[in-house]
Amino acid sequence: MTQIYEKIEDIKIDYELICREVPQFANFTIREYSELRMITCSRIFGITVNGVKTDGFVPYADMLNHRRPRQTTWYYSDEKEGFVIEACDDIPRGSQVYDSYGRKCNSRFFLNYGFINQPNDANEVPITVSFDKENDPAGTDVKLSLISDKKGYMKFRVVEGLEEQIM
Repeated sequence: MTQIYEKIEDIKIDYELICREVPQFANFTIREYSELRMITCSRIFGITVNGVKTDGFVPYADMLNHRRPRQTTWYYSDEKEGFVIEACDDIPRGSQVYDSYGRKCNSRFFLNYGFINQPNDANEVPITVSFDKENDPAGTDVKLSLISDKKGYMKFRVVEGLEEQIM
């Protein structure tokens, strides 16, 4: 549930920033902005065009369903002046063509794409580590030096399976 509230807050911050920079943007409500942002954010592909990193909307490419391991690879081709999707292996005629959205936790799949994977070996458990500044004044400076945001807590996402190397 926390991730949902964090996503809402991120969208609100972005909306307010855009309104400050482009005052006419305030003609759109935060709800309109939120709806359009959520519709479009899952359809953006990070590409490099003529050596410049940018984002692009690619009709139909965003309609490929997710599967791991990936069945396709994609990139922008300067030579062809267009977006290219290539099969990693032979795909039988008439079969669905899949892309991989990456190794992500179901909470990210749900928030960003509107689906979950079952089973999903990339699920994570959120953990927040904090300390009580008032009851541990002697350790405050040392502990704050270890926490980069100075809020008095640090968030971690721990992989669900204990057998993972990056636990």
